[in-house]
Amino acid sequence: MSAEPSIDGVAGALSGIEVDWLYTSPSFGVTRWDCHCGRTGMSDERVQLWHVISFLHEGAFVLHSEGSSELVDRTTAILFNPETVYQSTHPFGCNDHGSALAVRREVLLDVMSRFDPAAQERPAALFSSLLCRDLSRVYFRYRALVRGLSGGAAPADPLALEESLLEILGDVVSSSCRAGRGVNRESARARRRYVHDAQTLLHERFRQRYRLEDIARELYVSPFHLCRLFKQETGMSIQRYVNRLRLQESLERLTESADLTELALSLGFSCQSHFTNAFRKEFGLPPGKARRLVGKPKLAEMRKGLE
Repeated sequence: MSAEPSIDGVAGALSGIEVDWLYTSPSFGVTRWDCHCGRTGMSDERVQLWHVISFLHEGAFVLHSEGSSELVDRTTAILFNPETVYQSTHPFGCNDHGSALAVRREVLLDVMSRFDPAAQERPAALFSSLLCRDLSRVYFRYRALVRGLSGGAAPADPLALEESLLEILGDVVSSSCRAGRGVNRESARARRRYVHDAQTLLHERFRQRYRLEDIARELYVSPFHLCRLFKQETGMSIQRYVNRLRLQESLERLTESADLTELALSLGFSCQSHFTNAFRKEFGLPPGKARRLVGKPKLAEMRKGLE
């Protein structure tokens, strides 16, 4: 196990990725990143220097690592272990951007010891899975935190910030460990292919209003079979997956759109009340309040509002 470098806002440059460091400390680093690889084919090989949790804000791509390929979109978080080689392909274009949380090994190990005692046996690669799902509320809190740090000024209350980062880290670790215990490790390649193709189709057209049989027909599979495979592989229904894509897109456009009805219809919801109910269920608060919170410049105010 090689020595872990300091999180100093300098180390960790990646080929084809522009990284903007928003916050660094001995324990954490918060970044925004933009992909500028410039080609849809296979990217250069990359590695992270720390354990990193990465959230996608816009776009989608296919991540290739250790013999597996996974579609990454806004419903997933990527869990990078340090020095694990990975590459990406970009069938939807090279316009992906997101944010990431880098964490020191000893901090992550301390958190993981509560959920996964076996983590002590693999200190160089604490994450046991590549992707983590079912993190909508964590995603919202982290996106709000990133917005609060994006002005360039130092956080007014570093203690509150670090507490928030630890809470987010704990929620991600807890979710990933629960998912790992329930994974069917004998998933057939054909089954994963069907689900991957369905995710690709839905990502391209999630703003459209689809019927289940329309999706199944395009994939040459029965609706029942598609629903069963999708739930087994992703842990959620197709409708919930589509709603998450829509709702996470709404976070990007919430402060730009004055008319919630117009926003709801443009995302594929039937009406504003449908959008508002889905937003509240997913993120724990209505879109109007969320819009006010993500515009708050001070982390303490934002955190109090979220609580």
